[in-house]
Order: sequence, then structure tokens, then C-alpha cells
Amino acid sequence: MGHVTEMAIDKSAHQKKFVGTISVEPSVNAQRLRREQQQHQLLDGQNTGELIQQIFDELNAQHSSTGRILERNGRALFKIADHPGTETPCHLMDKMINQKDNFTLKELKNQTDEEKQLFQLINEDKIEEAEELVRSGKVRVNSLDNSGMNALDHACFKGKEALVEFLLENGSDSDNRAHSDGYTSLMFAALAGNGRICQLLLDAGANAHAQNNIGKTASELAAFVGQHECVSIISNYISLSDVDSILHPQGADSAVIYPPELAKFIQRLTRTHAFHPVKLTFDASENAAVWRHVKKTVFTLDTLFEKQLRSKKPNEVLSLKLWVVLNTFRELTKFVDYRLKRSADGDNSGDGQPNLALQFAKKLLQDEPTHRIRYNEERFVRQTLAAFPYKQSMLWQTLGRNISNVSFGEPPSAFVLLCQTLLGARFVQTANFCRTCAVPSAKKRCKDCKTFYCSVECQRFDWGVHKKCCEAIKQRNLDQNCTATNFEELNIS
Repeated sequence: MGHVTEMAIDKSAHQKKFVGTISVEPSVNAQRLRREQQQHQLLDGQNTGELIQQIFDELNAQHSSTGRILERNGRALFKIADHPGTETPCHLMDKMINQKDNFTLKELKNQTDEEKQLFQLINEDKIEEAEELVRSGKVRVNSLDNSGMNALDHACFKGKEALVEFLLENGSDSDNRAHSDGYTSLMFAALAGNGRICQLLLDAGANAHAQNNIGKTASELAAFVGQHECVSIISNYISLSDVDSILHPQGADSAVIYPPELAKFIQRLTRTHAFHPVKLTFDASENAAVWRHVKKTVFTLDTLFEKQLRSKKPNEVLSLKLWVVLNTFRELTKFVDYRLKRSADGDNSGDGQPNLALQFAKKLLQDEPTHRIRYNEERFVRQTLAAFPYKQSMLWQTLGRNISNVSFGEPPSAFVLLCQTLLGARFVQTANFCRTCAVPSAKKRCKDCKTFYCSVECQRFDWGVHKKCCEAIKQRNLDQNCTATNFEELNIS
């Protein structure tokens, strides 16, 4: 293991290279002092690898250090090792050696034989072999082909979710701008119609507003080719940093530090295009942190909602969606609190908050064979939309007129009309909504009435109600001469 004192480099040049790599210290003066101390330690001969590990551990311990910040600072710190006579431990270099900031664009395009093989393996769908090659450390994951695409771009275009996640975990650049026509990984994922990959890229820091050479964003490209689910995901995305800035307005110096899983839960509630009250209830029932911080969760959701119409560029679509999320969570917590008080007064059923939340979902899903839509769900959605506070919104007024033209109890339901307003009529026509949680990509079906479900769990949860309505649903479908809900299964040419 080499030492810094053995380096044949200019001291002042080294100082310029090192200063400025730390960016998350709470105090500017403390930050400057800490930099000077670390710089002197380095120049006095401390082992480079040990110092890098020390700094990285300090960054990791700070609450405000998101994964993006750690990666950015980590890349800068590892530049310290780019000098003669210094070895850096392999376990420190594994995730950083392939970062694009360590290479020029010309160097990234100068591919080795192994890197060319990596691209070939991805194009041939040999995912396991491609991952093994990356693990071997013989390739740079951000190397570029002749068109400026990296391995992640190819994986996104091919729609390989597992490989995309693997490459992101191993330092692949989620916002590569080297493509000859200006296309990014997010654009490739949007064109491929893979919403899950779009989510992964956005979470990794992909810029949703980046434009290609003809001035089109990923969302616009997805809309052009009819990938409406991707349009919704990209347009309605809220980053983790947006949520964390509300939970911790002073960063690490905030009076209360909330657990990271709370911020992730709130982001998951707000970023998704699956916002049915039952789906939101399922998500809440699976997260223990939210029940320990109910008031802060409501406050955060409310703040995110208010920002949408009070900003310089109002977002009516996202505002309306966040209102549904906010109101659902409020009503859910009221229901749970009421049941808990009843238990305290003598009706002690022993159910915890997650189980009580599932009871709320069962209330919404109640149905009768003679009903064409679920009455409780319809009433809840209509009341939620009626309580929307910004009555001047043109989008809300249009939705209100559409709902008022449909008699209560008749299809289409208020939720379907809401989806048409927020996601587009074409999206609703081509989506297969789960009968339980309304996830739009359901693939499982009841063998008798052909109703869609997204999972066995959703079908099991709804079975108590569905078994008495199944025959009636089947008969209605036969009467309408339509046993499917999408155009492809109708064999219309």
C-alpha cells in the first residue's frame, strides 16, 4: 500500500485537486476547517485508502447525504487516488472505477474488447453473462459505443429491468448525454414502454426535462408512441429530495430526524400513477413508520399538494392526483383512530393499525350482484373530488362536469373518469385495471367472469365479495357481447 509522501506531484496542484470535494457539511466554517485537516493528513503521509474510507464513512453517517450526494462526492474523493505511487484498496474502487467523471468522452468511446463484448451480450439478451462480465471488473460500465450509447442505454431500450437495476447499482450513469441524437436512458425506456425502468431511472437521478436534438422530452416521446403509462410516471414524478426537504427543512440540523423509510413511503405514495384509494391503503398498511408519524405524513402530503398550484408553473394534473392521495390518507387515519378508540372503550378486537387499515379497504370494496359499480368506492371518490379546495382549476371543473353527467351507480365510475382526466382516455381504454386496487397493468383473470387482478393477493382479498358477484358480472359481460376489457382481445381488425 503506497503512501502520499511518495507521490511525485506538485503540492499546490494536489491541494487544488482535493479542496472542494466535500459538500454536505452543515457549517461552511466547519467544512473549510475539516477540509484543511483532511488535506494536511493526506499530505503528511496518511494512507490514501484509509482516508478515503474515513471520509466516505463520515458522509454516509450524515442524514442529509442521499445516495446521489454520496456517489458524487465519492467520485471526487476517488480522484485522490489517481496519482502515481498510490494503491487504493479494491473494495473501495469497485463501485467507482467505472464512473464517467474519471474519463474523457474520447476515452469512454475507446472501447476494449471486453467492453465491446458487454454490448454484444446485452443485445443478444445474455443478461447473466453480461452481469458476470461487469462483476469481473474488466469493463467500464459507462463506456460508449460509436453512437454514444452506454450499456444502460442499451438495457433500457431492450426493456431489461433486472439488468438496468444491476447497472445502476454498479455506477452506470442514469443521465448519459453522449448519444449522437441527444437521446437519454429515460427516453429509451419511455419508447420501450417500460414504466418500471422509468421509475428506476428517475430514482437514480435521470433528468425528466432533458431534450433530444429535435427538442422532445422523454414524456413527449412516450406520448407520441402511445406509451401512456410512461407518460404518467415521468410527468407525475416527485423526487425523494423534494419529500426530504419538507421532512427536514434544516437538513441534518432539523429539530426532529425522521426515519428514511418514512420519506421513501411518502415518495412512493406521491410518485405513482396507481392512486386508487385501496392501493394507497395497501401501501400504508405495509409501512410501520407511517403509523408512528401520522401527523408529519399528513403535513408533508399537504405541503406537496399546495406547492403544485402555488408555484410559478402550476401543475393541475399532479395537484389533483395529490389531493386524492392526501384525502385518502386523511380518511384512512380517521377510520383507524375511530376503531382504536372503540377498542379502548371495550370493543377490544386486538387488531393493530395495519389490520384496521385493511378493514377500511374492505369497506370500500363492498359490492352487490345487482350493482354495476362499487357504491362505497364511488361515493368516496365523488366526495373526495367535491372537497377539492381550488375550485378555479379548469381541470377540476371539466372533471366535475363529466361526473355530474353520470347518474350515481352507473358506469363509468368516478375513478375511471378521474383516470381519463389525469392519464388520458387512450390509457384507460388500453389498461387492464385490477378489480381490487386498480393497478393498470393487471394480467391475472377470474376464470369465470374474466375480471382482471394484478396478483393472487388482490384476488384473495376481494374473494369474499367477488364470489357472490361473479356470476352477475359474467352475465353482464355476455349481455354486452364483451368478455374482455381491452381491444386486442376483442379481435377487432
